[in-house]
Amino acid sequence: MKINKLLPLVFLIGTSIPALCNALKKPNLIVYMIDDLGWNQISAKQVTMGTHTGAFFTPNIEKIANRGLSFTHAYTQPNCAPSRAAMLTGQYPARINNDVYVVGNLNRNKKPGITKEEASFIGPRQSEDVASSAITIAEALKKNGYNTAHIGKYHVGGHGTDETMPENQGFDINIGGHSQGHQPTCFSKKSKDGWQFTKLGKGDFDRFAKPYTQAYIEKYHIPKSQVGRPKHVCDALADAMEETVEKLAAKTKPFYLQLHAYAVHGPVQSRADLKEAAQKRLSGKNLGKANLAGFISGMDAVLGRLLDSIEDPNGDGDQSDSIAQDTLIIFTSDNGGTHGDNLPLSGVKGMFTEGGIRIPLIAYWPDVIPANTVTDRLVHGIDFYPTLLELAGSSWLPPAQKHPLDGESFAQFLRNPKLTDNRSPIFYLFPGYMDVRAQPCVVVIDEIDNLHYKLLYYYEANKWELYNLSADIGEERNIIKQHPKHAIMLSNKIQNWLGQKHPTWKPKLPLAKKDGKPVLPRFL
Repeated sequence: MKINKLLPLVFLIGTSIPALCNALKKPNLIVYMIDDLGWNQISAKQVTMGTHTGAFFTPNIEKIANRGLSFTHAYTQPNCAPSRAAMLTGQYPARINNDVYVVGNLNRNKKPGITKEEASFIGPRQSEDVASSAITIAEALKKNGYNTAHIGKYHVGGHGTDETMPENQGFDINIGGHSQGHQPTCFSKKSKDGWQFTKLGKGDFDRFAKPYTQAYIEKYHIPKSQVGRPKHVCDALADAMEETVEKLAAKTKPFYLQLHAYAVHGPVQSRADLKEAAQKRLSGKNLGKANLAGFISGMDAVLGRLLDSIEDPNGDGDQSDSIAQDTLIIFTSDNGGTHGDNLPLSGVKGMFTEGGIRIPLIAYWPDVIPANTVTDRLVHGIDFYPTLLELAGSSWLPPAQKHPLDGESFAQFLRNPKLTDNRSPIFYLFPGYMDVRAQPCVVVIDEIDNLHYKLLYYYEANKWELYNLSADIGEERNIIKQHPKHAIMLSNKIQNWLGQKHPTWKPKLPLAKKDGKPVLPRFL
């Protein structure tokens, strides 16, 4: 990780006074991460390179894209838990403190994929949680003078021990963070104990579960038809967010907030009025997407309320307490979409094709990040950790021997998206089986001659594939025979990556069924 403590000074010349003040002040940091939102399931044309279908309407995402920086080549892990673990640690799963490769276990074989009997390999054991010995981004930011909070889905803590729960991993406030991977229901229900979100975490959202009132719908511009109806989980998340932002903004320290939505993970259940609005808007083959489109509109509405909250943290209508110019908001998803296709990208959540790993990413920071800008620089979820640390001043860094960071900061690109410094290659190692979607493989994505290339090795087929993502976003043409030198160069990078020496570097390889020994790829 390259950290430049003098970075803000680089941008003094030619910078406006508000931007200068913001650049020299520790910003509040908010990461709003959606669950299972596909790269192309938003209406912001900048992020999707103009390819979105029009089936989804996300005006607040459009707003921050028009006023912020969109990343067209942002990546993460292909599945919920490993993506969250990577963001929390700034590390690949090959590190001993982040031994999370997939949800559950690495032997999730299933037809019509490869059964356990047919498989040539066995997936090694892995963890479901970020280790308590890891130094999370929350812990690192606290060392840099930040208050911290987590709201919503966590998924990588609490499997058998409370030591890995958010409140024991650096978060001062935890609302909803638990081992749970999805919401059992999207609507509150009445029980003998009152209104609650049944079986959602430890019940943290139950105090926001009462049905919609007249005052509530007027405040948030919701149709009158919703009065008396059960609360939707998106609105409960927004309620918790507003309460938390007000508390954090009133303190003297800057804050870090992880706002991690349950939407749009299944069950896909939209608020009725949002589904009806989508039905009126959609036609033809898109009409069947009304429930998902309404669900996505619900999570977009949470972003709208977040933007309002930083403009008026205590909600009294007086914006003199605004923290908007002191706050960076990063909007993203935890993996590719799983509901329907992700065209023009190939594949869905869980796969190592682009539809499984490429995600929307937008950074919004008024008067600091240039408005309506776009970059094709490679970014991965592990980059959030060093980026936020750099913006926090980097007065304290995790010890490299105990907790090295695999991510690379993109902080300087937020202020100057036209910089041409490229990121190092992005790597993936998957040593097991995930139902029909994934089998043992290694992957590298890198730039060669200003073009994005992707090389994959599939263990079962003992086969390499090479794609030029810049010319073939749908990964339809394997060009390894046409570009053998590119393939060899990228294969060598995978070999060097897997073979690096460090006390925390323990990549788990597929185990040969015949003798139980780890197996390396057949390098080119």
